[in-house]
Amino acid sequence: MSKFEIGEFAVDVTRCQIVSREECTTIEPKVMDVLKILYENKGEVVSQETIFNAVWPRATFSPSSVQRSIAILRKALKEDAKNPRFIITHPKRGYSLSLPTPITNQSKTPRSHWHLFTFALITLIVAGVGLLSTHSTSVQTEFNLLRPINSLESNEFSFVLSPSGEHIAFIREIDNKQSIWLKNLATGEEVVLLQDQVYTQLGWHPLGNALAFVTNQENTQQLGYVTFDPITLAPLERTQVMSFTEHRVSSHNLAWADNHKIYFVERHLKNNDTQLSTIDLTTKQKQVIYSSQGQDWLLVHALSPDQNTIALGFEAGQNNYRIDLINLTTNQVSTLATIDDGLSGLSWHPNGEHLLLSKRHQLLTVSLAGEINHIAFNNFKIVRDAQYNKLGDEILLEQVAVDVDIIAAKRDALNTFETLVNTSSIDFLPVYSPAGDKFVFESHRFGQKQLFLYFNNQQTLLFDNPNNHELFGVVWNKQGDKIFTASKDTVFRIDINTRNVETITNPHHSFYLRDVFSDNTQLLVSYRDNSGTTHHPAIFNLETGSLTPFQADGKKLSCSALSLDQHDRIYFSNGQTVYRVNNGEFDALWQSASKDIIGLTVNKDTLHVTHESNGEYHLSEHNILTEKTSRVKIGDNKGKMLINASPHYETFLYLTEPKRKKSLVRLL
Repeated sequence: MSKFEIGEFAVDVTRCQIVSREECTTIEPKVMDVLKILYENKGEVVSQETIFNAVWPRATFSPSSVQRSIAILRKALKEDAKNPRFIITHPKRGYSLSLPTPITNQSKTPRSHWHLFTFALITLIVAGVGLLSTHSTSVQTEFNLLRPINSLESNEFSFVLSPSGEHIAFIREIDNKQSIWLKNLATGEEVVLLQDQVYTQLGWHPLGNALAFVTNQENTQQLGYVTFDPITLAPLERTQVMSFTEHRVSSHNLAWADNHKIYFVERHLKNNDTQLSTIDLTTKQKQVIYSSQGQDWLLVHALSPDQNTIALGFEAGQNNYRIDLINLTTNQVSTLATIDDGLSGLSWHPNGEHLLLSKRHQLLTVSLAGEINHIAFNNFKIVRDAQYNKLGDEILLEQVAVDVDIIAAKRDALNTFETLVNTSSIDFLPVYSPAGDKFVFESHRFGQKQLFLYFNNQQTLLFDNPNNHELFGVVWNKQGDKIFTASKDTVFRIDINTRNVETITNPHHSFYLRDVFSDNTQLLVSYRDNSGTTHHPAIFNLETGSLTPFQADGKKLSCSALSLDQHDRIYFSNGQTVYRVNNGEFDALWQSASKDIIGLTVNKDTLHVTHESNGEYHLSEHNILTEKTSRVKIGDNKGKMLINASPHYETFLYLTEPKRKKSLVRLL
């Protein structure tokens, strides 16, 4: 039974719509299931337990779920609970559906026939509009207003929408203290649920009367849940489920299914391998559903509305992200789409036929056919974990404003810092010129990834990056009059003096720029291999477009640092040993006591090697001719990260620790 009538209302079970002459109301599938059960037993009293077991067969009985569904149905049918026309309450027994007796007076037949014809026509028109909307614009992608959910100065993040869509749960952080809050989206009423711990992921019980959460405790994580009163939202009982010692929960949220299972993504602490796992709350046993392979790093997951499928979001290579679907019945995995430039959230549209992707400053929808559409809205902040509301006419999301500054310290005054670049955005990747009198850096002001030149205490725009490409490295030529940067498929050659930009096509996978050869026709680059953790050195020819990796004994070399000397000889490090490429051979020049090398440059006959170990930065200077080495501490990583140094290591550039302001907003 897909269609029936209740008085003047036409019910379309398939589309979850209740249609009258005035309007068409869309309700949740579970609520429609409740109405269907009442209609199938019209005139009879159906108990709350019978309704609940039919609609939520794998859940523990909760009368509030049935009562809420009845309230929604009465609202859609325009009736008063105190004087109902259709849905009758039988105290302590259940509910019954009462249908009006059809009018049989022959004198009113013509008018009645005309009335029924008009109503049927309106119903067809409304249903037709809905049908067209389902196939052409079933997912709303145009929004005009961005409105904050809260107006506090605190950080608010990791939100999840309740099954009914009436509440959100989120983490609020004030003065480095965290708490979990529940908020009614309609009234704005808030209730604190848990506090005084470090919370990460959250997930609602399918009935909306409990919340799962993860806490960080020294060297372990704890997964648990708390039940609460569905009316007052007051916490009732807290239960610990599982401890994590070898893994860390890394997904953005927890997916709690009807079958008493919670799905999540976890990362192994030793090898960083990721996997989709589930824990059965009845047995407290964990099961691995899917393990990532090769270069794949599983980032996010999302359980479909029908709970038959989980969408998986991977980082699948350098600037490559992939969306897969796994069928929970067959465990078959299929690829849906690939994107670039990041993936910071994944959720389902309530129709179960589209996914919503958060991608840096953008939102995308992906249909189950793989069709990708952009959601246009004015935004220059990072977006995370966007999700549609239950009607699909709003999007809730987390916005993150990140502030990173560039500071400097002299070698003879390592504890005295000067702020060079300070904006309210991300300023990073500073690279000194060969002369050491200026540097180029990347800035994300107003959401645009652009390159600026810092010279004589002034910042000037060098490359406006009109298409807002993701950029992979900046390098200077030996003459100091040009810089090179690269997107995933283009190399940009930029003249420092004229600001002229020349583009060179890169037909290969994306790579990271490391240095420039003296003739300005070749670039020293590195690219990530299929393991996802190792980088290989290679030469990219700007004239031919060829990419030539280095090999030894038929195997590609790995590198953590790369550099050229004044004779264009190549030096690289695998993290512990520094090698020089010499006529196809690889000479080991110097070795660190541990695998802590993070940077490498060559100045005439001196190797400059930077190390990071135990929270400290060190500089080793090795004379290649005399083989003498000196090592000195050049700072620590408390609140900052060493990123670059002047050619003779007289000045060090640092990035400040990122300052993040997280807020929750609604896109209307």
